Amino acid sequence: MIVVVLILSLVGAIMVGRGPFHSVTLDLQGAARQVASAMREARMQAIYSGTTLLFTLDAAHRDYGLQPGPRHPLPAGVSIAGPARFLFYPDGSAAGPATALVEGGRQVILRVNWLTGAVGVEGP
Repeated sequence: MIVVVLILSLVGAIMVGRGPFHSVTLDLQGAARQVASAMREARMQAIYSGTTLLFTLDAAHRDYGLQPGPRHPLPAGVSIAGPARFLFYPDGSAAGPATALVEGGRQVILRVNWLTGAVGVEGP
């Protein structure tokens, strides 16, 4: 029994010594979910307000949000493959290119359906 406790404590000490675990995939997926959620909220605001809204992802400043409006920074290490502008219309439709969020050689694609305005996330 003492041997088992010693082995477990040794394994625990090694794991603690390695530091916190960091998953690139989870960071990227979390960022994609945050951006997609903000895009869905912009779509709903366009429908509710009856106005066309512009949602942008700014690669230079690494942020996103309604234009004009508050900007939200991307997590450290996550970047935008290129600038993207999405228009959300009062009828629920949308326009905009597919764009990618990139981190550590992985990417997640954000798309909007032009007819329904549905926001989709594709990738790891």
